[in-house]
Amino acid sequence: MTSLSADRPSTDPKEDLFGHAPFAKSLADSICRYPGNDGLVLALYGPWGSGKSTVLGYVNHYLEQQPEDNRPVVVTFNPWWFSGQENLARAFLGQLQAVLPTKNEKFKKLGDLLGDFAEGVGGLIDLSGMTGGAAGKLGKLIGMVTKRKPKDVPALKSEISKILKEAKKRVLIVIDDIDRLTPDETRQLFTVIKALADFPNVVYLLAFDREVAAQAIEQQSGMPGERYLEKIIQVPFELPPIDRVALRAALFKRLNQALGDTPDGLFNQSYWTNVFHDGIDPLIQVPRDVVRFTNTLSVTYPAVCGEVNPVDFIALEAIRVFLPPLYDLVRTNQDRFAGHSRDGGYQEDRNAKQAFHQQWVAELPERLRDSTQALLERVFPKIGQMGYGADWLAEWRRELRACHPDLFPVYFRLAVPQGAILRSEMMALLALAGSAADFGAALVRAKTERRPDGLSKARALLERLMDHVEQEIADEHIPTVIQALFDVGDLLIDPADERGMFDFGNISRASRPVYHLLKRVPADQRTDILDEAIKAGNALAVQSWLLQAVDEEITKATVSGERTQLTADEVTRLKATWISRVRMLSANADFMDHPELSRLLSMWRHWGDGAETRAWCDRVTASDDGLLALLPKFVQYTRSHTLGDWAMRLQPRLNPNWLENYIDTACCAERLNELSRKNAIPDAAQEAVTQFLREFEMLKVGKNPDGDGAFDE
Repeated sequence: MTSLSADRPSTDPKEDLFGHAPFAKSLADSICRYPGNDGLVLALYGPWGSGKSTVLGYVNHYLEQQPEDNRPVVVTFNPWWFSGQENLARAFLGQLQAVLPTKNEKFKKLGDLLGDFAEGVGGLIDLSGMTGGAAGKLGKLIGMVTKRKPKDVPALKSEISKILKEAKKRVLIVIDDIDRLTPDETRQLFTVIKALADFPNVVYLLAFDREVAAQAIEQQSGMPGERYLEKIIQVPFELPPIDRVALRAALFKRLNQALGDTPDGLFNQSYWTNVFHDGIDPLIQVPRDVVRFTNTLSVTYPAVCGEVNPVDFIALEAIRVFLPPLYDLVRTNQDRFAGHSRDGGYQEDRNAKQAFHQQWVAELPERLRDSTQALLERVFPKIGQMGYGADWLAEWRRELRACHPDLFPVYFRLAVPQGAILRSEMMALLALAGSAADFGAALVRAKTERRPDGLSKARALLERLMDHVEQEIADEHIPTVIQALFDVGDLLIDPADERGMFDFGNISRASRPVYHLLKRVPADQRTDILDEAIKAGNALAVQSWLLQAVDEEITKATVSGERTQLTADEVTRLKATWISRVRMLSANADFMDHPELSRLLSMWRHWGDGAETRAWCDRVTASDDGLLALLPKFVQYTRSHTLGDWAMRLQPRLNPNWLENYIDTACCAERLNELSRKNAIPDAAQEAVTQFLREFEMLKVGKNPDGDGAFDE
């Protein structure tokens, strides 16, 4: 599924993915409310790709919503269009001459006056402040000016000012892409603005990277760039930082579009979570990063889809896009990255190996050193501290990992936003950390609140909570926060918060803070805290997710020898407590309504007594209503092709073999056929029943419903 997106600024606030619209509206309102008629210069500062042009587009949108009397006449000037020409001053004044008379009857007289004014001062403005390399144009410009008939510049300016003042109509001049100009052109443009900034009722709105512009001015004039800008800019604004939750959500959405054809079974959610947080997340800083990165994947991934591990491919493409020298280093040094720790292709001694890897780490930008090193150690385990022998090669091959020597070459062929979490809101939540009930209730309330992108506020709170687990939550409040998450975490499950297979889901988001908070608890207290939280909590899915994560950690520790959060015996004790809690809650009628029921039953059977789980299912399915309620909980969806169309569609799946440990599938099939004949299947169960019976019949004739192409039509 190729999904390219042009790197164009948005102009409609309804398309706002990054929270720019509220700031743009405030800025537009401020321009309209400006009480004076003196000239004013506003500046919008922001780094490259951070959304300055989008903010300008939204400002224009909100200005157009204003009543005619309040709405300024907008003149847009993009100096980059004229880059390379000798005279930006004439280009700028020419734009005013072309636009203003057409915008308002009161400005009709300005056409000829602006033309004469441009001729009279255009060259002189370009000369002002010229030093260094720019002085080479001096003679040519003087010649151009002196050959023309002299103009009474002061008189022209006075007449233009009189018309602008009497019109009582504000003019907004919007100038974008200043930081794309050469240093000489940047200095020229600011000289123009400085000379013309005192026209009455004229407001300038400039958008640029302050650091880039200051360096350009300093390079050309020798003057301190920041001080020069301060003399021109009366009202500076810093573009509000992008909401990280929105940035990640946009990235996940675009990743699902770009990699949506990934075959089932290749994507490992746990591995993706680690790779993303270890190294990809720090690389994505501004909206343009999302567009550049996912556009690249849309082009490069289809050619290798099904032949590479999607997580490894995303990681290496992130390195290629954002750190190209490092990508080239990896690409040309297969023996140093791919293979196992004792690979015979790596003959250098330990010191040489260490020096090689220390060198590329040292050459990275400082803020990315730790994260990028962690990212590559995930993708290429050989370069880390843990030992990986040849016995890992078979698993890496099955998973199509980039670290497998045979597969390595395949990868190288080729303002505060609306709905964002305010700091004050986060602090208000943390202030409730002393009460599990209050903390949990706040999270549950947040689930009902929707952001403009459709995500729940609860998702944003859980993600932001990770920013505070190391310090802001007091030691004495750690047990209550864990208790809250273990009690209400399952109530935060929301399909709208899960944007495809690359998103983590709120079960993971609720359990992750628990895992990291435990690190701050003395080892001898961790089990008791979790035990009490499980006994008193209702979030069975979140609890089991955490126990699974610790279980996996213990399994991996048998290879690495590293210390784990809990011991194997402690986890066994907690699993027993969890089983007791499941046994108690399964007696409630609403247990059947749990959105993760099939997973809970699987863990109940795996960690406890399979006969007990079967007995519960038998009791539930003894009635037809119970059977019809249970079956939909086991429906899964896979992607399949429609023959002749090749359009991707979701295929419901319900293989009776999946339920063999829970129900008598043959008996249930007979009952379901009878209910179908009586037209007694409710709409809510129709899909599940139809698919169950369909796959039951396939099994009867010896066809494997899980086989490739089983449902291609």
